[in-house]
Amino acid sequence: MTDYFRKKVHSDEIIATFDDMLIIPGYTNFDIDKIDISSKLGKYEFHVPIISSAMDTVTAEEMAIKMALLGGLGVLHRNCSLQKQLEMVRKVKRARSFVIDDVATIKVDAKLAEAKMRMEKDGISGIVVINDENKVCGIFTKRDFPYKEEIMNTGDVKDYMTKNVVSIDPGASREEALEMLFQHRIEKLPITENGHLKGLITTKDLKPEFPLASKDEEGRLLCALALSPKFPENISSLKLLKEIDHYTDIFFIDVAAFYKDVDIRGTKNLMESLESDFVLGNIGTYEAAEFLLTKCDFSEQFIGLKVGMGSGSICSTSIQTGVGAPTLYATAQVADAIADYNPKIGLIADGGFKNPGDLPKAIAVGADLIMSGHFFAGCEESPGYVDTIQGRKVKVYRGMGSKEARTSEFILDRYIEGESSKTLPEGVSDYVPFVGSVSGVLSTLKEGLRNGMIYAGANNISNMKKAKVGIISNAGQIEQRPHDLMGRY
Repeated sequence: MTDYFRKKVHSDEIIATFDDMLIIPGYTNFDIDKIDISSKLGKYEFHVPIISSAMDTVTAEEMAIKMALLGGLGVLHRNCSLQKQLEMVRKVKRARSFVIDDVATIKVDAKLAEAKMRMEKDGISGIVVINDENKVCGIFTKRDFPYKEEIMNTGDVKDYMTKNVVSIDPGASREEALEMLFQHRIEKLPITENGHLKGLITTKDLKPEFPLASKDEEGRLLCALALSPKFPENISSLKLLKEIDHYTDIFFIDVAAFYKDVDIRGTKNLMESLESDFVLGNIGTYEAAEFLLTKCDFSEQFIGLKVGMGSGSICSTSIQTGVGAPTLYATAQVADAIADYNPKIGLIADGGFKNPGDLPKAIAVGADLIMSGHFFAGCEESPGYVDTIQGRKVKVYRGMGSKEARTSEFILDRYIEGESSKTLPEGVSDYVPFVGSVSGVLSTLKEGLRNGMIYAGANNISNMKKAKVGIISNAGQIEQRPHDLMGRY
């Protein structure tokens, strides 16, 4: 049945979607608590194979941080200036780390107002005070601000900071740092060498609150950012992009259709100038994947392909242009090309997910991870505010091809460029229900994935890819949903 399904989706007979397919139940011979849903993308391992989309109403720094803490990944959107992108990646990297190398500092002769502005801008509760020689002079935290507002405008940091700073030597272990923090009842521990600042350790970064967190080799949260395939137009933009590269683990090339010569050439140029790894996309066919895997000679920075075109709940590309590759179809196609040419390349199924049961379907036809905007747009961690319409709490969710999103100059190259395409929207904007914290959403999605794997008889992602699948008729689609009841479904 699986071979038949693959043959069908590779032909012109059918372009299957999630609703067209079911996984055939399998034999389960393992304990339920032995289910392993972890997956890999290049050298990176994720305990939760779920990614939030690079959309400006889905993933900014707050969502990216929470997704990484919970074991997944959030791809920061690029619908903003490079300077704003730099601020976002810095915040993600600073959020949880055993040792913070990029320490927020302020000069000893600074005013209180400057300290307040810096702390609010960086979203931090304290700052290290240094002199011109980069020697630590004190620690200033939110608790050190004077009560009187008039002093805030004129006072000096040096008059209110903690001057007797407890510090630790470079190379100290986590256990040594914990002991010193507890012994002195402090939250911030500068790392110094002959008085010079070398880093910072904080209490929150040592707490094992998130054992599944997606981290880099230095213990910092993994950071991913959407990237245009266009090479920067000037030296200053390139310099800024290289600074962004310093904080970013994975760049996700972010265009609706990557199978274009101009995007491929631009990406190769970017790889030569940047050090981070790359996921390329989106594509939708075996032929596109075959070309990228065999004809383009990408560097080893190329670690993954993102697939699916026109499936998103707020995407209208297929309606507006008549061209598309639904995510399930695209996943099956590209999975076979990866198996044929380079099994080390990761596969991300992007968009079109409506129910938790769609996740095991995507894995079954070859995906390593799934990416969604729909599931996460209504979370409290997504950008934007919670509104109330007809008594229901909602948040705005918009496609990056919508008129509203494309008023910005930063993502015009995500779709077809030129005068003829400026007025053609390839997405819509609307409200989605507010669903609370992303942790609850991920819990539901993980349960749907695990239960699907149990029914299929697969105890890990690799075995899930061997599950038997089949096409279901229209009558079968109706029958598998609640039906013949008095209530509305």
